[in-house]
Amino acid sequence: MKRLIIYLTLLALCTNSCEKFFTLYPGNSVTEGNFYQTEEDFNQAVRGCYARLKSNMSFHLTSLAYRSDECIQVAMATSNQNQWDFDHFVENSSCAIMSDIWNAWYSGIYRCNDALNHMEGKDFPKLAQYQAEAIFIRSWFYFNLYRFFGGVPLTTVVVSPEEALSVPRCTGAQMLSRLETDLLFCIDNLPLSRGPEVARVTKIAAQALLGKVYLTFGKYAEAEKVLSDAMKDPFYGLMPTTADAFKIENKMNKEIIFALYYNKTNDNGHGFWWDSTSEAKDRTNPTQNLRDLYESHDNRLPLIRDWKQLEQADIYSDYRYVLTKWYDNYDQTFIEQVGNDFPHLRYADVILMMAEALAMQDKVNDALEYMNITRVRAGLDELTSSSISGKDMFIKELADERGREFALEGQRWFDLVRLGLAVDHFRKLDVEYKGQTISYANITEKNLLFPIPNNQIEIVNNQDILWQNPGFE
Repeated sequence: MKRLIIYLTLLALCTNSCEKFFTLYPGNSVTEGNFYQTEEDFNQAVRGCYARLKSNMSFHLTSLAYRSDECIQVAMATSNQNQWDFDHFVENSSCAIMSDIWNAWYSGIYRCNDALNHMEGKDFPKLAQYQAEAIFIRSWFYFNLYRFFGGVPLTTVVVSPEEALSVPRCTGAQMLSRLETDLLFCIDNLPLSRGPEVARVTKIAAQALLGKVYLTFGKYAEAEKVLSDAMKDPFYGLMPTTADAFKIENKMNKEIIFALYYNKTNDNGHGFWWDSTSEAKDRTNPTQNLRDLYESHDNRLPLIRDWKQLEQADIYSDYRYVLTKWYDNYDQTFIEQVGNDFPHLRYADVILMMAEALAMQDKVNDALEYMNITRVRAGLDELTSSSISGKDMFIKELADERGREFALEGQRWFDLVRLGLAVDHFRKLDVEYKGQTISYANITEKNLLFPIPNNQIEIVNNQDILWQNPGFE
């Protein structure tokens, strides 16, 4: 078998990643030489790129909830040392969370680059669409790497482990240019509407992601333009309530733009998310701080406040409860398998990103119109210019509205950082728990990025190529 090369997961991960890549495909004699031949081969390769999105799924679902103010680790134990450090802003370059996502996301980038490299020079009807799908997924990985670590090694081709040692961290301008170029290609070549495989991305996914990229890099006029175009899409829109967007019997509805898709009926489900065997009302998570963002009549509050008892709970030694937002009933046919999807981009995000793009250009009155769309859907009164005095006040209210709308969806931490609120917010955040006060006053600007995994720095062993983020060792 011709040697496969795993980009930047480096030597220690090369063999394992190659095996995982090719076990996705049928047959016992698949090799790189005989696999990339037919259009269906490339279809399978792109499916393999999608599959890699689920690697380190818990980071989006759980770790980011603890990093933000949505959840809290109130005590440290050997089993949760990394999560506790992550939650309390004392992470270091040896933290396993950092290493896990670096390896997982670069493994995903490898899959995309490998598929794309083999598409070069080919000609078949869906070539441009498959290229766009792989490029979108690669863009998603790179964007998250950038939000997490800042500049990272950036390449669009498969490189050898030896070559990877000389790929330097990119600048912000280089990352923006790459993402913009790639996502514009995706906008031009992704289908407008979903096909039979409903989890595959369409044009609006690229528009929404590019909008978030532009906001992250302070390109607000550009964000306004691409998000305005996205809202012209006839196939997507808001569901009547946020709860409707999460109903398990109506998965991949018109509000879901890009999601990790699970199907318990083909053994591709997952375990229960945010479940408990306790009916106690004083659960630590989600935090009271998160619940305090909501008005009592906000119809989104029950999604993160209430726990639904599982039907057929008598099969357990203790009763079992699942947080309403992530509820799926136990089905005895599919033991311990449920089928919630995890949304990365929803139509509500497009609307609130538009509000952000307008506000950042000092168009606060126009921005209010968009933020009021999700507020009214939640049963809240509209905000007016008389109650929101200026851009700074609007941005604070927007952060709170996004916190309410996207609770436990992996958005809150990145929102606070992007909106410039994270440091002040956490320095003022004191959490009361059973008579003790937990303070986050130790957060500094350095914590807005995470440390590059020390094992990667040691492998490269060149500070001009891969250096540590300031403030970390």
